[in-house]
Amino acid sequence: MKPRCAGCKKCISPSEPDLVLRRMAPENPTMTALRLVYHVRCHGAALKRAAGVPALWRMTHRYIEAEAN
Repeated sequence: MKPRCAGCKKCISPSEPDLVLRRMAPENPTMTALRLVYHVRCHGAALKRAAGVPALWRMTHRYIEAEAN
């Protein structure tokens, strides 16, 4: 199953890089409470989401080539 972008709701193909936005759990900051995937071109929506909710967020940019990650 291909992931869908949380910004534009379109499928993210395996041939393009993506952003993974994780909201960390308040009781245990090492655990992820919410995981959202975005196109790189939809990074504005990811930043808006993180700025709108006061919590600890972590954004990861995943590349296509395995050695770049």
